[in-house]
Amino acid sequence: TIELYEMIVVRHGLMVVGYSYGGKTCSYRVLADTLGKLCELGQNDENKVRVYAMNPKSITMGQLYGQFDPVSHEWTDGILAINYRTAASDQGPDRKWVMFDGPVDAVWIENMNTVLDDNKKLCLVSGEIIQMSSTMNMIFEPQDLEVASPATVSRCGMVYYEPHQIGLYPSLSSWLNTLPETVSESNKNTIESLFKWLVPPAIKFIRRELKEVSPSSDIQLGWSLLKMFESLITPFKVEPNKFALDEKAALTVVEGVFLFSLTWSVCCSVDSAGRNKMSDFIRECTAGTVPSPYNEEGDRGSYMISNPFPKEGTIYQYCYSVESKKWVLWTGLMSRDPFAQHLQPHEIIVPTIDTTRYTFLLDTCVQNAQLPHSLNRMGVLLVGPTGTGKTIYINNHLLNGLDKDKFSIIPLGFSAQTSASQTQDIIDAKLDKRRKGVYGPPMGKQAIVFVDDLNMPAKEIYGAQPPIELIRQWFDHQSWYDRKTFEVRTIIDVIMVGVMGPPGGGRVALTNRVMRHYNFLAFTEMATRSLHMIFSTIMSTWIQASFGQHPKIAEYSALTDKVVSATAHVYKTVLKELLPTPAKSHYTFNLRDLSKVIQGVMSVDPQSIGEVGDVYRLWVHECKRIFQDRLIDATDQKWFHEMQGKVAQTHFKKPMANIIGPGCDGNGMLLYCDFILQEKKAEAEYDQRKYQQVQDLKTTMGIVAEFLDDHNMISNKPMELVLFGYVIEHICRLTRVFRQPAGHALLVGVGGSGKQSI
Repeated sequence: TIELYEMIVVRHGLMVVGYSYGGKTCSYRVLADTLGKLCELGQNDENKVRVYAMNPKSITMGQLYGQFDPVSHEWTDGILAINYRTAASDQGPDRKWVMFDGPVDAVWIENMNTVLDDNKKLCLVSGEIIQMSSTMNMIFEPQDLEVASPATVSRCGMVYYEPHQIGLYPSLSSWLNTLPETVSESNKNTIESLFKWLVPPAIKFIRRELKEVSPSSDIQLGWSLLKMFESLITPFKVEPNKFALDEKAALTVVEGVFLFSLTWSVCCSVDSAGRNKMSDFIRECTAGTVPSPYNEEGDRGSYMISNPFPKEGTIYQYCYSVESKKWVLWTGLMSRDPFAQHLQPHEIIVPTIDTTRYTFLLDTCVQNAQLPHSLNRMGVLLVGPTGTGKTIYINNHLLNGLDKDKFSIIPLGFSAQTSASQTQDIIDAKLDKRRKGVYGPPMGKQAIVFVDDLNMPAKEIYGAQPPIELIRQWFDHQSWYDRKTFEVRTIIDVIMVGVMGPPGGGRVALTNRVMRHYNFLAFTEMATRSLHMIFSTIMSTWIQASFGQHPKIAEYSALTDKVVSATAHVYKTVLKELLPTPAKSHYTFNLRDLSKVIQGVMSVDPQSIGEVGDVYRLWVHECKRIFQDRLIDATDQKWFHEMQGKVAQTHFKKPMANIIGPGCDGNGMLLYCDFILQEKKAEAEYDQRKYQQVQDLKTTMGIVAEFLDDHNMISNKPMELVLFGYVIEHICRLTRVFRQPAGHALLVGVGGSGKQSI
């Protein structure tokens, strides 16, 4: 801070550079407050400070400097032009700092060269030139200078902030001072001992031995632990005279909550392969011995834990109950309520250990998101592979699990084309005006901004993501600018919840400056046991509803385990063997594919199933549609057919040829569709169509020809198509996709192969 003050005295343009948790923002705010206090005391001839803060990358160039209207050619000032003119025209003695809190790149910074050199003039496109006053400073606050031009850097003074020199302990000390009065000094000493004993070795172990789902910084993990701990100590958040715990009980709660918070902050950032190693390491540490070389980190002290993790299983299988002051299994907290029979397969949420723990953690963070230290608001970010149910779990809990009188939801979905303006408009539209310049949800409510695919917005040429910068601007300043009047809009009572996949494949790694604000929970691939439980529950319900009165219900009930196990076997084999390459970039499979197979089996007309073998045949067909249709050459398709045959032999104890039978063409062609109608008329009701096996290719061709004739009679562009087996095959595949809820198809092929006509 002293270096910053000295630089402000000698330079009118300067940059404070460094990664998150280096203290850049705190430093200039402390300095501004200090100068204000000195002014009040009449010391050092100092003056108060006015800060005009903006993020240059959360708005467009026109909104920053000003722009001409493309139609009327009328000039409109930008945010910088307005703030700069206000500061320059103010004749008072107060210091004016124009603060650019965002990435520095050549897109916008080059226009500042005349301001930063000895001219001290801002030249606007409108022709206006504004002279800088002697009480003004231009301060830039970027993370790094990778894409800054030498012309700009040479004009600015530099102050570097390095987080590793600060370390974890200053954050701990300042945070301990914000805890409720009910947390006694002995409890604070316990927290400090546990933190210094366990956190530094755990972080070093992650950095050396394990892989994270998404990159993080050391201090970010430390703060995640502290914020998670604070959201869980509900018994302490009462008036001192209502505090009900004695010293021993309070100590037990502090220990249990600390270990639970450690598990779901520091330890949960690792991927599924590293969780067992992490669990073993933490158990070894809590037993009293920190293994070498990790014992070089932290301060072991002499403290011993009286309420450690249970010995069975991993640390991730347990939840600490503050009410009972005991460790309980997550499986014991799972809901056992039956789901509604009328729901579609894709709408059903089967409670598993994953749904239970992530919902609990999300609820804990959301209910206690407003922390007393405003610089570190609680944001929740769930990171995990596609198809693990992140969006479904969160949507379900936010819409159905929270009190609607206390919370309102603002859903957002980011894509590569999302802009900061769109993001701001959607959020602003859902907020009410509280008073002049202050906006928020209706009084008494908290607004939860739920952002799906947070890391999808495309990077600009120099790496910035404007929608992400807008969200970071809210985290850091709790405000942004009205884009019409350019007045500051302070946004209050808002909680940020985000979901994203791991970086890669169109998704980018978020800047460390926005990740620091989130507590991120890593979703791992579902365990085989959870998969089996989900789909067995759904399928057994369907079998009971479809064949409950059948004399062979026992045989059909036994299908559940066989079909689900076989599908999971195929899915895991495909996931392992068919990896994406540059020529086969679409060979990406996730849990949605597995669920589509089960969904396809369940969409058949039960009346068309005469025996158990018909279900086996249907399963073979659905696997081919989901997995084999994605394969681009005969080699891969042949491999899949042989692999599926081995799986069928293993689980169904029947060879593939016997399951498929002669097929609809006598050569084993397996097709299912829903347009083989009893009266063979094209105008039959769509709702009445039954999904069933194609028994005869020629008959089916005649039915499709009838549909084609009907189309040609009413269409302005009749299609004279020659129908043959290839066409019928593709039509059956497409009708199968279209009849499924949330069914989407991507047709891939060379030009002229009939994609559009089919």
